[in-house]
Amino acid sequence: MINAAAAIFFEHGFERASLSAIVRRSGGSLSTMYQLFGSKEGLFEAMITQRCAEIMEPLTAPSLSDQCPRQTLTRIARGLMGVLMDPEAQGLWRMVMGEGGKFPRLPEIYFRCGPDPLQAAMIRYLGDLHGRGIVHCPDVAAVVNAFCGMMQSDLFYRTVTGMRPIPDTVEVERHIAKVVDLFMRMVAPR
Repeated sequence: MINAAAAIFFEHGFERASLSAIVRRSGGSLSTMYQLFGSKEGLFEAMITQRCAEIMEPLTAPSLSDQCPRQTLTRIARGLMGVLMDPEAQGLWRMVMGEGGKFPRLPEIYFRCGPDPLQAAMIRYLGDLHGRGIVHCPDVAAVVNAFCGMMQSDLFYRTVTGMRPIPDTVEVERHIAKVVDLFMRMVAPR
């Protein structure tokens, strides 16, 4: 039912998606849908929660070992760009932006399930590196926010809005290298 809901929500948006279309596509029943999710909003929340978890899973559990920080940040950046350039993730982002005003809990669900776990993992990682004197970033949360913002940049916004096609691997790798290089200079020990 969640997969059918995702397809209908992505095709029509939250407001125009009908429960009968979701039930028809899933092969379930309206009573089962209400029993499992309570309402259209509950089904939408379950779909967003599942999609965010699937999309963000590789980024929320990176193996942040003692390897070179540049290599670790490059691996995280590759994962993040993979998510940012994923058509389904972009569709989810557009839906959050478009439907967030009508469904105010949606942005909270999106951030709780998506960006927040990644940022929390990065804060722990960079906080540890700062504590050991490997990097200098006394305001770790602000530094992580800056890293994520640099990764998104104009490239993401022009792609997600349809102003340009999804960049090829070479362009993405060039972007990652520039951001990681700038970031490493920003957090270099004093």
